[in-house]
Amino acid sequence: MRPIDALLEIVRGEGVSRIFGNPGTTELPLIDALADAPDLSYVLGLQEGSVVAMADGYARATGRPSFVNLHVAAGVANGLIGMLNASRSRTPMVVTAGQQDRRHLIQDPMLSGDLVGLAGAATKAAVEVQHARDLPIVLRRAFATAVRPPSGPVLVSIPMDVLEEESDVDVPDRSPALAYGPAAGVGAAAEILARASHPVIVAGDG
Repeated sequence: MRPIDALLEIVRGEGVSRIFGNPGTTELPLIDALADAPDLSYVLGLQEGSVVAMADGYARATGRPSFVNLHVAAGVANGLIGMLNASRSRTPMVVTAGQQDRRHLIQDPMLSGDLVGLAGAATKAAVEVQHARDLPIVLRRAFATAVRPPSGPVLVSIPMDVLEEESDVDVPDRSPALAYGPAAGVGAAAEILARASHPVIVAGDG
């Protein structure tokens, strides 16, 4: 299976039916592949900030991780505020960003940059795929990390030439997401509240 086909199989297996994005040249392999994937809808936004916000709302409404596609350093930078909001709201989201071709990176091509460094402070995790064979497991880990409590956005930087490779890659099985366990100390907390004459509870959105 080609890397691009593996990507589509994984997003399907993770319950994704909509890809939110604002693509550029580095995402052309994905856009081309979607032409033969009628079960996956590409939701186009005019700016990356609104794209990430739409994906955030969609994940909250459906209870499933959303999938976002951004374009190089400029797209990641524009989407940062949405990723920060998703982090604060603990929204499960996988954000892919098209990186420039690895063969050109040494020449500092236009709009290339340290996508992992840019997104690091706004996400649970950020990683760049270095080899086509690693793409499937990196994506599986991204989805698992995004939904693992406390959930949040994960960025995966994918160089354009990785998606263009014709090499055969393996798709690992999906890791099941474990539900929250019961909180410890509930009985003791109930006793304290029962004995209190003027209890005050201060709770955050977590």
